[in-house]
Amino acid sequence: MDAKRRLLFFAGLIAMFFSLTLFANFGYLEDASWTKLWVLVAMIAVASLGLALVFNPEQIWLNVCRYFSGILFVFSGFVKADDPLGSKYKFIDYFEAWGIDDIFAPAALTFGIILSTIELLVGLALLFKLFPKWSSLCALIFMIVFIPITFYLAMQENVSGKELVHDCGCFGDALVLTNWQTFVKNLVIVIPVIITFIFSNRFTDLISNKKSIILLSCLTVVIVGISFYALRHLPPIDFRPYKIGVTLKGEKCGDVTISNNDKVFQYADFINLQTGEHKEFDIVNNYPDYTIWEYNPDVPIREVREKSEPVQSDTLQTENIYMVESLMFSDGDRDATCDIITDTSYVLMAIHYDLKQSNPKNQSKVNAVYDWAKSKGYVFYGATSSLDDVIEDYSAKTGAAYPYVSADDILLKTIVRSNPGLVLLKNGKIINKWHHNDIPSVEEFEQMCN
Repeated sequence: MDAKRRLLFFAGLIAMFFSLTLFANFGYLEDASWTKLWVLVAMIAVASLGLALVFNPEQIWLNVCRYFSGILFVFSGFVKADDPLGSKYKFIDYFEAWGIDDIFAPAALTFGIILSTIELLVGLALLFKLFPKWSSLCALIFMIVFIPITFYLAMQENVSGKELVHDCGCFGDALVLTNWQTFVKNLVIVIPVIITFIFSNRFTDLISNKKSIILLSCLTVVIVGISFYALRHLPPIDFRPYKIGVTLKGEKCGDVTISNNDKVFQYADFINLQTGEHKEFDIVNNYPDYTIWEYNPDVPIREVREKSEPVQSDTLQTENIYMVESLMFSDGDRDATCDIITDTSYVLMAIHYDLKQSNPKNQSKVNAVYDWAKSKGYVFYGATSSLDDVIEDYSAKTGAAYPYVSADDILLKTIVRSNPGLVLLKNGKIINKWHHNDIPSVEEFEQMCN
């Protein structure tokens, strides 16, 4: 390697290191901001320059355009494949905006998986020079289709003052953009895509056509597999604000974190089946052996609550804080948000964004966790956007006896991509969350909350 080639090589490594530095700080920027958009463009441009300097110094600027287009499509496709339900919800938003949801909404998930798969394949093909002519043509067709759509959405917002779609969903929840930002972004992106297409004949295939077909087929299986994994479990990478490790805070919840976890004792009278002796037991924390003691229904249950001490919020160590609005959760006419996010003990929430569509297959596991939480004195809520009559019907059919709080269905879909899903919090911090297929056993919760 001559001196010039070594210089370009090290310059490329520096450029890639700089782009990784930008990426590491990308999440700290506010969404729907012009700064975040331009940082994304700069990050991809610098990474593309670094790759071109390291691997293709002969046609640097042409390869920068190819790498830029490839990285962008890979990023856009991956965040959709990682969260297929998010793509489904976004497609439904589009269908509702155009009044065709009755026809196409049932196929929204399929559309989402197909879109993410094609985007990822196009991006990977551009990066690795697999069918460069066809992959660059596909990228150009994408831009030709989406530029008019995003322009229409942005103009419609200005003309009518109403958002038909809140954001395009181009980058899922990894980057939320306004409609005008999306349109401007597409105008910038289309330039390297056009250049790549025009000069695609200058790119030589990295491998033979047969090997390219085999490789793309294998990649298709992997990409679709990622989507199906996310559907049966949870997204492998959580780009949403309610990710594990985030602490929820509310400005209206005050400086003092009030514990809602009062110790509850419920004393009931029992009769010894052998001796006839009457004895009072705490049925919440120490239920007696039913083979020896029989509950006496003639004596009313006596409830005692032991108040827990409040904890100053400045004693809580938080690293990743997400400020929430009040009225996230309501219990009738009462705002229950602060009770939930300021509880100093464990709080569990079964998320059913729509009880009519909630999968009852693993409801027995949720019910077992609720019984365990109740025995420990931990707060357990169901959270849903469904009405009271639907709640009563679902509870009667599934035995879900926990109390419910109300919340917006979009919020609940954002918190956990499962219906139902389970969330564990403490001091407002999201300790963990689970798809209904992965709900831990009571024994695992015993260890987790020990």
